[in-house]
Amino acid sequence: MSRPSVRPGLAFTLALRGLVRDPSSSLLAVAILALGLAAPATFFSFLVGAIRPLPVPEGDRVVRVDVVQPTRGGRSLPIPAGEVPSLQGVSSLEALGGFQVVAGTVVDRDRAAARFSGAIVTPEVFPLLRVAPELGRIPAPDEAGSTFLLGYDLWQELYGGDPTALGRTVEVNGVLRTVTGVMPPGFGFPFKQGGWVVAEAGFQGDLELVGRLADDATLDMASAELAPRWERGDVVRDEERTGGVLTVKPYTGSRGEAGEAVAFGGLVLVGLCLLLIACANVANLLLVRATERVRALGVQAALGAGRGQIGAQLFLEALLVAAGGGAAGLALATWAVDMVQKALAQEHFGYFWMRLAVDGPVVVFVGILVVGTALVAGILPVVRVLGVDVQRVLKEEGAASSVGGGGPWSRAFVTVQLGLSCGALVAAGLTGQSLAHARDFGRGVPADRILVASLDPRTPGSDVVAEGRLEALMAGLATLPGAEAGALALGAPGFGEAYTSLVIQGEPEGAPQQGVTWNAVTPGFMDVAELELRAGRGISDTDGPGAPRVAVVNESFVRRFLPDGVALGRQLRLAGADSAAWFTVVGVVEDADMGTGPRVRNDRVYLSLGQLPSRDVTILVRARGDIALVPPELRRVVAEVSPDIPVWGVRTLADAHAYLTRVPRALAAMAVAGGVAGLLVAAVGLYGLLSFRVRQRRRELGIRLALGADGSRLARDVLELAARQLAPAVVVGLGLAWLASPVLGVILLGLNPRSPGVYAAVAVGFVSLGMVAALVPALRAARVDPAQVLRGA
Repeated sequence: MSRPSVRPGLAFTLALRGLVRDPSSSLLAVAILALGLAAPATFFSFLVGAIRPLPVPEGDRVVRVDVVQPTRGGRSLPIPAGEVPSLQGVSSLEALGGFQVVAGTVVDRDRAAARFSGAIVTPEVFPLLRVAPELGRIPAPDEAGSTFLLGYDLWQELYGGDPTALGRTVEVNGVLRTVTGVMPPGFGFPFKQGGWVVAEAGFQGDLELVGRLADDATLDMASAELAPRWERGDVVRDEERTGGVLTVKPYTGSRGEAGEAVAFGGLVLVGLCLLLIACANVANLLLVRATERVRALGVQAALGAGRGQIGAQLFLEALLVAAGGGAAGLALATWAVDMVQKALAQEHFGYFWMRLAVDGPVVVFVGILVVGTALVAGILPVVRVLGVDVQRVLKEEGAASSVGGGGPWSRAFVTVQLGLSCGALVAAGLTGQSLAHARDFGRGVPADRILVASLDPRTPGSDVVAEGRLEALMAGLATLPGAEAGALALGAPGFGEAYTSLVIQGEPEGAPQQGVTWNAVTPGFMDVAELELRAGRGISDTDGPGAPRVAVVNESFVRRFLPDGVALGRQLRLAGADSAAWFTVVGVVEDADMGTGPRVRNDRVYLSLGQLPSRDVTILVRARGDIALVPPELRRVVAEVSPDIPVWGVRTLADAHAYLTRVPRALAAMAVAGGVAGLLVAAVGLYGLLSFRVRQRRRELGIRLALGADGSRLARDVLELAARQLAPAVVVGLGLAWLASPVLGVILLGLNPRSPGVYAAVAVGFVSLGMVAALVPALRAARVDPAQVLRGA
């Protein structure tokens, strides 16, 4: 008699019917795999985003040429512009050029000034990138000394998108240049630059090299051609620059020594570990389903279904569940990636090509994981069920228990999983606490009504502030429409302030060194921050360069550093301000409440801005009405004082505070999500184990009930089993968290990583959820029908 063949269409139909017949466990399995697949998909999108090719035509052909000295710690060697011609002209590269990153100020006397990060590029760079300007043209090599290319954002900032910017004459770091073009949105070569000048012939300076591979050329071919040319130059180099090894690498993949790829690759491995746990739990769920349906499978066998047909049906069930989990996981990953992109990408990502998205490579990656998940989660039910004579179960119910599972290894696996999940939940609790503190940062300051911006009051090309310029700026702020108060300072409350060592006159020699947060301000600062004077006087207009050096401290400073409470007349020395000068305390103001948490420092020292060396300053304006109306007026006022004063970083103080805490908040949110996901996966693992145990003991439970046992007692037995499973897991999990908690200090904003309250709350919550997960199997044990069991149904 021939063996029945596998009919894929029938197997698929039966698999689909099997899932629909028990929708609750099917949806639960899909949900668990969605959580398990979302994590690696999210982290893989980070990896792809960090190393994606340059967003230029055939960006994967653009390479970086670097020279390192292995004998000197692998440090990169500078490549003088004069040595570049000796490397050009190899057949493996279409072109080779160089760039130097610079900071600059661009001034349009009829508009305003702006600070930008720019680059000097050799004439070969833009042609090899093959990027056309949004407006205008790339300057020709013979125009190199007199032209300027605007980045799109800089064009919007200076000209509001006005196309008449083309042809205008501007000062770039004091040199007159003509604007010839505007580069397209999002373009920021080499890293995240916003303005470019083409290097003149004979340019002297160190360059980083960029090239484009020729058709059919490889990285190894380019390295093989360039390396000998570089080595030949050693005969004329000084000893410090000899022995370098030239390498050619993908332009984006080699940035930061591939640090981003390593970090995000590690996160992908963490996500895959979570997926593996999810697969094991889904395998348990599918095994429970297969056990409960073993009689139905026996009927199929009696009607002619072969072992291959039954195995294919069970595997297709796992594949359908994995596909559903993959679709839901991609949706979750899309949401998570979008959240991270909005939170971090705009200002934190250092490279213009970095973009997080759930796109083609991520979908392919998840597709591979779906197939792998189906194999991992589906193989156990298939092997277990095919190891049983499914026809024999038509004669005796007990045969179903021979499917196996729930043994010592299974219980040990669940214990380990529960312990790890408990530890992850501690991390989630701690980071959740840090999230609350991050949102609390700067709570006592009217941050949503204060506008901050950076400006450089110094004369271009000089380190000197023109006499009367600060006073003119303050006078302009006094006339600013929509402003209640204005001031200049080194920083704003909680943003841009300095921290340095402090010496208080009269302290005994050898006293422990102390540190303090300080700021240098103009007289209007206290009004902007709404800080009331408590004693003495504040900073005044008379506290200028020739006057005695003064300081104002706040109440927290007095409590922290002056136990006797006497502040007025005390003298301080601050290393970061002027290490040789003593400042006399002339006043005490109230605290600017910066929130809670060990790292939040409320003690402050305020100096007079006019008594310190010139530097970049922050302008602060407290708005009366709509704060969005203030920035244009602020730029106008500054330009009226002098059009060569650049203004940048305009934002509300609330946005500045959010920027400061963006990375810890994003990491904490991901940790919380991961902890909760791990907890849910662990709860399902416990549920699957207990469900299987109840199913295995169904006949025993039925006999006990028939002999008069109380159903509630059977339910308590199952709950006691759950408690015995949870107790060691909680001990292990809390112990692991206790040992690993110092590592979390990076994202906890200074909170105690061993907070007893968090550990206690996690223990109670974890056990409670575990007992809830055990409740369904317990009720199922209490409701076993003895008559049905004894009939073998």
